[in-house]
Amino acid sequence: MLRILILISALLTIVAQATPHPFETLSGLKRFDKAATLPKAALDRSTLFDIKGVKIGDNVLSQAINLDSQGGDLGRIRGGYRSDKIQFSFDQAYLGTRLNQLLSLYFNKDSGFVNRINIKYLLKDSYFDITPVKEQTLQAAIQKYGAPFSIAQAYAISKQQKGNISLEQFIDELREENSIHPLALEYLENKNISKSAKFVSDDNEYALLHTGFDRCYLWQQNNFTQVLSFCFFDKSGANMNGRGVELELYNFVIAEVIATTKPKSITPPLLTL
Repeated sequence: MLRILILISALLTIVAQATPHPFETLSGLKRFDKAATLPKAALDRSTLFDIKGVKIGDNVLSQAINLDSQGGDLGRIRGGYRSDKIQFSFDQAYLGTRLNQLLSLYFNKDSGFVNRINIKYLLKDSYFDITPVKEQTLQAAIQKYGAPFSIAQAYAISKQQKGNISLEQFIDELREENSIHPLALEYLENKNISKSAKFVSDDNEYALLHTGFDRCYLWQQNNFTQVLSFCFFDKSGANMNGRGVELELYNFVIAEVIATTKPKSITPPLLTL
């Protein structure tokens, strides 16, 4: 009898392991193998940052299953079968309204590895002030990732000693030194939306980037090869509540590795005569 029970238990385990997770049958994700990983050389340069446990270079299917287990609700997969983004929603009670966290995983369409992560915090009721959420999120980020990019670091790079630092001058100095990854340079150039874009010192001597209505703190590693940004709208310049606050993660070196990762062909090439 005991032997029979053991056999039944073993069979149930095998069946459970063989049953795919529902996400593995979804159009847009079913073509990926959740066990696939990047080459070791890429993993050795893995990002030091993560958002909700997800890192650049992670397998999007395995991380989607993980986020589902955390209680996240999967939204529509953009692009159907050739999707390049999935979004999870996490809701929680907040005072007299609800706080919504929208976590977006952008991934390579061919290999399925995450190449960018964004999480946005929004209040369901636009009449509630999001400023306390902004402050709490910033402090949580500092506790998790350490202090953001400082004004002293910005001065050192821009070869400036006082005042606000023009983002254009900052970029020019990085380009002159030639010690920044091309994708990181492109990222900063995209932030340089006007001549007035600049770094200013906040009350804690962190470098706060003013670019249009956006205000951003940056965490960076290895001459901006890895960048985490925390951005929000200036309260006097636009609808701060509607914009929410967001963290966005890039690792340009890993993203470059992902772009060169080709899936194994499952169909043989046509013969030519």
